Amino acid sequence: MDSVRSYIDLQRQHHAKLSFQEEFVAFLTRHRVVYDAQYVWD
Repeated sequence: MDSVRSYIDLQRQHHAKLSFQEEFVAFLTRHRVVYDAQYVWD
């Protein structure tokens, strides 16, 4: 339970560094997912 609370508490700091979009693209890149940036965000 403590680890979940800590994770939630740190989300604000984590997302202050990267936007969701930046994090998502980094995730795709890290896992070698081929994507077309034109279609990722409408």
